[in-house]
Amino acid sequence: MKVLLAGANSYIGMMLIPVLLEKGHEVVCLVSDKKRFYERNNFAHQVTLLTGDLLREQSIEAFPADIEVAYYLVHSMAQSQDLAALEALSAYNFIHALDQTGCCQTIFLSGISNGKNQSKQADSRKHIEDVLKEGKSALTILRAAMIIGWGSTSFEIIRNLTEKLTVMTVPGWVNSRCQPIAIRDVLTYLESVMLNEKTFNRSFEIGGPDILTFKEMILGYAQIRQLKRHIITIPFLPSGILSYWLSRTNPFEYAVTHNLASSLKDETIMHEHSIEDIVPSQCLTYKESLLLAINHIQAKNNE
Repeated sequence: MKVLLAGANSYIGMMLIPVLLEKGHEVVCLVSDKKRFYERNNFAHQVTLLTGDLLREQSIEAFPADIEVAYYLVHSMAQSQDLAALEALSAYNFIHALDQTGCCQTIFLSGISNGKNQSKQADSRKHIEDVLKEGKSALTILRAAMIIGWGSTSFEIIRNLTEKLTVMTVPGWVNSRCQPIAIRDVLTYLESVMLNEKTFNRSFEIGGPDILTFKEMILGYAQIRQLKRHIITIPFLPSGILSYWLSRTNPFEYAVTHNLASSLKDETIMHEHSIEDIVPSQCLTYKESLLLAINHIQAKNNE
């Protein structure tokens, strides 16, 4: 099967490529920077590369006419007043190019939303969904909360925050609930819904078995690493305090940590479980997800 992957340089994109190749699919990757892709991906010579900036329609190379499935994994964590408009333009240009092919299905990884008081990222992802629905191919939307795995932004932020700070003063909304999911399980869902007609023109929520607060996730990491950590919750503390701690302990740009901190205010737990009827899967627990990621880091350090 010929599969198009937009967002191939993203964390999810890079993790998905070997999964698709192992299943025997022919993978076509759309990237804006071939050099960056070659530097970051060990499977670069096993895929077909197309170049194009989705914000500039004229720069996009024509997609192969025989594309059967397309993944849209393009997300921006940049802080911009025009975030929603830019991401909508990117999705529109993608769909316009994809509509020139015989693609049967588009798969989009979005985020779980509580439906009210949404962050800018949640609003933008909903807008992207609406744009993608206008395409000719059937749309399948998978909505996830925090994705835990070696290299994921969420895991790296939890790891750096916990490893570097013994005492944290945080706002009360770090007690908002979240349903984290292991990267392994996200990849299983992404691959399993391919050309499954039961998933056409539908959206699904995906998550692991645990419902935890961000505070519990930090303490869960600390327990595995046998670190004594103290979190002091002050209900009316300005939200910028958590952004400050995140930016001080992580290599990510402030905009990334600020947007993550903002999204933590929202409760992101599954309210529907229909995916389980279509793709039965025993998802990893949060602790199991952490252990896999930590063991991977330790193995890399010992090489």
